Amino acid sequence: MIIAVSDIHLGTESSNRSDFLSFLNSCDKEAIDHLVLLGDIMDFWRRNNAGVVAEKKNGEILDKIARLNAGKVHYVIGNHDYSLLKFSERYGDVYPFGITKSLRLEENGQPYYFIHGYELEVLETLEPASVDLYETFSENMCYAGDVVGSVAGAVWCIKEGCEKILESTTKFLKKPPGERKNIGNLYNLAISPGAYIFLGMKPDEYLVYGHTHRPYTSKTHKRANTGAWVRDNSLPDSCINTYVKISDKEVSLRKFDPGAFP
Repeated sequence: MIIAVSDIHLGTESSNRSDFLSFLNSCDKEAIDHLVLLGDIMDFWRRNNAGVVAEKKNGEILDKIARLNAGKVHYVIGNHDYSLLKFSERYGDVYPFGITKSLRLEENGQPYYFIHGYELEVLETLEPASVDLYETFSENMCYAGDVVGSVAGAVWCIKEGCEKILESTTKFLKKPPGERKNIGNLYNLAISPGAYIFLGMKPDEYLVYGHTHRPYTSKTHKRANTGAWVRDNSLPDSCINTYVKISDKEVSLRKFDPGAFP
């Protein structure tokens, strides 16, 4: 069984931290082969990274993740926690869980491809800016900190293309996920049968991603979105505290209930 979850945004006031800790406690009691943390688990944008981790509840959650009894924990990096990639590269095998930009797993003969999903936003909204450029932008946003306190501060070392990213990302961040008009376009790109040529996936793989805070599953298109764990009045309650369960080739979207997990 594979469980995938994303977009907890620990470090923000809107994060449902207590619910997510309860989710992790439930994971500890089940026979899970793979737990996939699909990015933006932490939110370091315009925050001091150490300060976010030092917050008691956040530290408890990270410690819980490192000690989980789940078969294997995978951390696929998101745009808001992109700086963790450098730490995992620095400490290698000593790091408590692997951190990558993408992940491939197989369950009962069906291959799955996991990404956070910011790649879709770059391709649909920020072209001709590249995914590489956006990743540089995201990393700098993680180091902007409270001192800089603005999106502009994150692009100090980016040259070509930074103006477009700055303009588009600023507009994007000003609106809650439920009011972001380009979300539908990201969905259309994700379900396109030709999307694999942009995403590094194989044609027969089932794509699982997050980022948009809009959970869904589509058996027809072999696509699933994990949703988010944040309080957001612009989204229906059904979109909050969701995760994707993969078992016996069935991909299902679930809303967390401690009494009915997994």
